[in-house]
Amino acid sequence: MQDRKTPVTSPEELPQDRALRAGAQRLQEAVADLPLRYAPFFGRLAGMWSLSPEQVQRELARARDARGWRRTPLPGLRTFELAAGEAGASARLLSFDPGARFPKHRHRGREQLLVLEGAFVDAQGVATRAGESCTMAPGSEHELFISKQGRCVAAVAERGIELTGPLLRFANWLLP
Repeated sequence: MQDRKTPVTSPEELPQDRALRAGAQRLQEAVADLPLRYAPFFGRLAGMWSLSPEQVQRELARARDARGWRRTPLPGLRTFELAAGEAGASARLLSFDPGARFPKHRHRGREQLLVLEGAFVDAQGVATRAGESCTMAPGSEHELFISKQGRCVAAVAERGIELTGPLLRFANWLLP
């Protein structure tokens, strides 16, 4: 009679299990990089940026090149401008360092934002996490606090902002 606590075979003894684990590892590595990292969001990004899903994939593939990301005057924020999008709107990716703060600002037009990874909290304590989106109306004002747990990457389509905090109003000319 066999002891029930002793497995008949261990996973290391089965070649098909080793092959399955190796395949799963290759898949994880393939989707860890752009554009496949954000594959679940292709459809939503296409609608938000007024691009086809294929164009979204091309833009995200371009974002792999670190030279395409631009530092901003705001500490902890880098931007990646998309090559196309809806007329009159800016389409971009934003990358915030953990714990960064995006200062108080007013929206000149409607803004759509989709968090691709990480999270932020606004001044009212409302958290927006990966996979969640928010829309800001023209004239609305808020500030963002990025989670200290990790960087936050967000996709945005907007029609301009102006910094409204007392110390940063002078820096509006630096914004795109």
